[in-house]
Amino acid sequence: MSGILRSTVAVVRPSFETVLFSVLALVAVLAIALGLPAPPLPVQVAVLGLLVATLGLPHGALDPLIARRAGLWRTPLGFAGFNLGYIAIVVVVVLVWQLAPAASLVGFLLVSGIHFGADWNGGRGVVVPSLTGVGLLTLPAFSHHDEVAGIYRTLAGSGGAVVADVQSWLGPVAIVAMLVGAALALRRRPADALEILLAGTLAIVAPPLVFFVVYFCALHSARHLRHGFAEERRSGRLAVLITVVYTVVPIVAVGILTAMFAGDFAPGGPLAGDWIIRLVFIGLAALTVPHMTVIAVAAVRERRRYRGLDASIRAR
Repeated sequence: MSGILRSTVAVVRPSFETVLFSVLALVAVLAIALGLPAPPLPVQVAVLGLLVATLGLPHGALDPLIARRAGLWRTPLGFAGFNLGYIAIVVVVVLVWQLAPAASLVGFLLVSGIHFGADWNGGRGVVVPSLTGVGLLTLPAFSHHDEVAGIYRTLAGSGGAVVADVQSWLGPVAIVAMLVGAALALRRRPADALEILLAGTLAIVAPPLVFFVVYFCALHSARHLRHGFAEERRSGRLAVLITVVYTVVPIVAVGILTAMFAGDFAPGGPLAGDWIIRLVFIGLAALTVPHMTVIAVAAVRERRRYRGLDASIRAR
């Protein structure tokens, strides 16, 4: 009986990232309710770049190990091929963004919403989690239209402002989607329902960049890192080494490029002011596509493996 009780407690106990995100989200909402001023936009942008680099990038740095577990590479040559393919997808996404920024922004929001929504309502297919995730990324434009329009305009020109307008109009639909997602999650995983409600509240009341930093770093990235290290616990130091290398190398590369084009980033230069926003969000878009590809392929292969095991057990 005591074993059953311990098992039940372990199931309902909130995860580390649930507690971390809930505390930070409540602190942010309380600060806003008390009328405390938000940090100046340059400070928000600087913190965004710093935290996404140090806390956001690592959650995708385990992709090589996930790919190995999925059988995408086995040998050093295969590892090299995987990295080349990964980099090629990143380059293609950046190039497509330059050619069609507005369409790329829409694609990024949809892909990111599907990816984020997959953290909740597991086992309910794709539609419900996707609507929840896309709804979450729609809410900031509903409550902070001008700020979001400014960010989107930086990323995609005049087309970005149109995207913000559409999201603003869809705000009520997004609220319904979030509430439905929370209601469906309540029975199976109350922690999911709490996260959805807090994330939705934060998306509505907080400045867009503050919302994104708190949600992306404290919840989404933290969750994927925890799951990733749990799945790769047999890899030991290799998992830590790959995470560090695949986090540090992009940061160093960006640092070198920034130093090379320091004049362009300086006040009065062609890239002054908004370059961090473009770097963070276009960079995330470029990394999200191969990251989601690896996750999707790994999930498909894992399902096939389970089906094969189930079929062999039944055959016996």
